Amino acid sequence: MATDLESETSTEMSVVAPSRAGTLLQRASTNFALQRASTLPTEARELRHAATMPITYDMESDRPFLCGLWKAQQLFGCLFGVALLVTCALIEVIPEYSSASKMLGIALLCGVFWVFEVIPIYITALLPLILVPLFKITSAEIISAAYWPQIQMLFIAMYLMDIALEVTHLPRRATLKLMLSVGVVRPGVLLFATMFLCWFLSMFINTVAVTLMITPFAVGLMNAAEENQRNAALESDGGSESSDVGKTLVKDIQLFSRGLMLGIAYSSTSGGIATLTGSIPNRILAGMGSIAEEVDWITWFEFALPISFCTFLVAWAMLHLRYVRGTEGLKISKDVLDAEYRELLKEIGPLTRDEVLVGCLQFVQIVLLVVNPFFDSIITTKYGVTLVNDSVLAAIPSVLLFVVPSSVRPGQSVLTWPDVHDKFDFGLILLIGGGFAISAGFNE
Repeated sequence: MATDLESETSTEMSVVAPSRAGTLLQRASTNFALQRASTLPTEARELRHAATMPITYDMESDRPFLCGLWKAQQLFGCLFGVALLVTCALIEVIPEYSSASKMLGIALLCGVFWVFEVIPIYITALLPLILVPLFKITSAEIISAAYWPQIQMLFIAMYLMDIALEVTHLPRRATLKLMLSVGVVRPGVLLFATMFLCWFLSMFINTVAVTLMITPFAVGLMNAAEENQRNAALESDGGSESSDVGKTLVKDIQLFSRGLMLGIAYSSTSGGIATLTGSIPNRILAGMGSIAEEVDWITWFEFALPISFCTFLVAWAMLHLRYVRGTEGLKISKDVLDAEYRELLKEIGPLTRDEVLVGCLQFVQIVLLVVNPFFDSIITTKYGVTLVNDSVLAAIPSVLLFVVPSSVRPGQSVLTWPDVHDKFDFGLILLIGGGFAISAGFNE
């Protein structure tokens, strides 16, 4: 990967990694639309927000409006959104449903505010709670209830497991172990293995979380590969980097690095398609009244898995043609992988019981979601009404994370509340709730 990433990089990916002396990979960051890579924050929690609010976190840009708070596009977004709301409120598209135009205006206002980040996107999600009652579309009680359906509890249960995986570094260790078992890795194999891992994890873990977990490892690996190649060129040429072969291989590594970063983003997105809990749009869809009654986790999985796998294969094929073809001579040696693994061991130590337990509980959570239809016929009222849904089953292993004692931190559980407090993005609850609130407003 070169110093400046290509503008096609997906907005789901943003990482700043430690630099390695002597390489061109001194910074890995996403070239967000309307945001310069150099303005990204370095703290992990801020990176999560920057992935969803690039305009807000681009602090070095000129902000001449609203006492230095807004950029030009934010002012435009505010005026454009308000204009759409006023226009829709004054024009009755369907006379029999006079509130429909008002609700459309509110939806358009929220959409424009989200795109232009007029205010933080999570706060924009609260606008339906304010505007729907004020425009006399429905009551505050109905619109407030829309912010907390059962799909929100399913999201929380799955996200707690995501945090536990991130805290224990299990995906990172699994990736390195997989590559070490192969030995010398060619670019095509490395791209496929990394993308497949991201695709699989994103079915059960939030896509942004997967991207943020895997990308630092990939960046470090590419840094090490480039540094190793430069050192080899220096040794073979007596301290000179003028070797044509060495320069070509370094350029190949930088080209492949771009493809690898894009592959992580694309495969995570493809994996999120497969399950109701893999991506936020799926969660919002699952919370809509008519769909929530008909579609459960396993039903969606059976429908979306083939689509997800096909998009994964297409993404890998396109990236292979664009970034791997022509780099057949490039190899990631076992020495580079060993160095990365030693760095991992230095950072977090050998495999612990905590990682094994988290992996087992993640597996149990997946199994419970898959066999949910079996519980529908067992745990019911005397009238046959089902009492258990996906959120209940997903919460069982998540709660156990706070019960099982940690071997790394004696006297504490595998997952602690401070970890949840630091890493859980509570704004997503509002964001998903805002989508449900808009849907409830249209229904009313």
